Formats: sequence, C-alpha cells, structure tokens
Amino acid sequence: MADLDRTCAVLNADEPLAGSAQRATAHVFVEHLGPWGAGALDALDPAYAAGLSSLDAAIGLVRRPAVERDSDTGLPSRPHVIVATNGLVAIARTDGAPRAAELGDVLAALSRGDVPDGWTPAPWLILVCTHARRDACCARLGRPLLDALVDATDDARLWETTHLGGHRFAPTCLALPSQVAYGRVPTDRVPELGAAVEAGEVVPDLMRGRTTFGPALQVAEIAAREQLGVRGVLDLSSFTALGSRTTSTWRAGDRALTLTVEERPGRPRKVSCAKDTLEAKPVYEVVP
Repeated sequence: MADLDRTCAVLNADEPLAGSAQRATAHVFVEHLGPWGAGALDALDPAYAAGLSSLDAAIGLVRRPAVERDSDTGLPSRPHVIVATNGLVAIARTDGAPRAAELGDVLAALSRGDVPDGWTPAPWLILVCTHARRDACCARLGRPLLDALVDATDDARLWETTHLGGHRFAPTCLALPSQVAYGRVPTDRVPELGAAVEAGEVVPDLMRGRTTFGPALQVAEIAAREQLGVRGVLDLSSFTALGSRTTSTWRAGDRALTLTVEERPGRPRKVSCAKDTLEAKPVYEVVP
C-alpha cells in the first residue's frame, strides 16, 4: 500500500481537475494492438510516426477493449482509424497504415463540415487511457473504468488509447466528437457519464476541459456550466486575454454569464510516476 500511496494520482489528488486537458484542435487515432511503448507512437516505424506527427492534430494509438479483440499484436492489416475535429468524428478501416497526407485530407474535410467518401460518421465514442508504459496509474485506474463502461454502455463505441496527457488525473478518458476530456472518473458514475456522452451532453464536475480550448477557457466553461446548470449546448460568445487574466462570456439560450479566470503559479508536484523531479504547473482560478 505504501507504493500506491506514492503514485502520481494519489499525490496530486488535491490538484484542480478543471483546466488540465491536453490542448488539441483535432485528434487522430490509429489502431495498434500492442505492445505500446512509453511514447504514444513508439510502436510505429519512426519515419511513419514522424509523418503522423506533422499533422495539426493530437496523435494516438487505439485498440478495442480486451473482451472485444483477438490475441493478435502490432498494426492490423486493415486498421481502424479515428479522426475527429470541428464537432465531427469519422471512422474507416484502411488498407495498411493510412498515409499522413490522406489523414490531412480527412481533417480538412471534417473542418469544412464534410465526411469524406469511405469514412463513416460516428455519433459518439469514448476513449480510455490504459497506457501502462507511459504511467502505471493509467493502466491501474484506466482498466477498471473501461470495464465499467463496457458493462454500462455500447462497447462498440469504446476504445483503449495511449496517453491523453495528465496521467496524475487518472482514470482519464476522451469523449468524441465533443473533444471533452474527463478525469478521476469513479466507477459508480460511469452510467451517468456514458448516458451524457451518448446524449451529446457533458458532466461538468468530471470535466478536465474541452481540448479545443486553452486552460483558462476550459476552467471558464466548466464554471459557467456549473453556475448556469447547463449540460447541453453552451456557446462561447467572446473572450479577451490580458496578461494573466482571461475574461469570457458564455450563453445558454437567453442566459449569459461573464467570468474572469486568472493564471497563477502552482506548487511543485510529482506529475508522473516515472519522474522523480518535481514540476510546477500553473493553476487557473475564477476570480471576481
């Protein structure tokens, strides 16, 4: 138990969840059955991984939950590929590893609001980080979350994934197409989370943030949802950033709320089980 008490997820249990989502305007995931290395793309050919990394998107590897996949390893001959941006998510099975240029074209199409031929729109997906080689907390806490989701939701819409950023907030998952990251999801709230994602809604107190926003706007959106009691559509009307302060206005129907978030220095923390050095991450707080 002493070792578990020193894991990054336990040591940082007091760190605010809001504002911790990894920033990404788009996401690309390629099916790879494992084993996964410490880096998200370490399992791929270096030249191919470099091509994927050139895309303007967060790149990861995925595989189906263990109960749904066979015993094969490595890159399948026809891997599933998931691309998400602009409120859309599309899936295809490609002949071999998809070329970076092809994925760039898919991203461009989705950005225009179009789903390309040969790609299928998905109403929703949940991707759970189980990336043990990156951080032990991801697997130790992520796998029970995935198992609970398998029991509570449509397992055809569930995937294991490599690193989503912020393993100290494990268990973490990413909902698509909303691009909302969640953390510290307790198993007794899995049915609530699954139902919300399927309905196109969010669970504000479990949100790390929407990846299309920077940390200050992530914090502001979550605070606005909690104050307005909104789980559905909430629009960002405007925002301004001046120094350490970001002021934004949010609208839900005929209601509007303006919030100011301030960036402040955080205290040094052990941000990963794999690192002994401490890092000081900024914190973001709603201020009067």
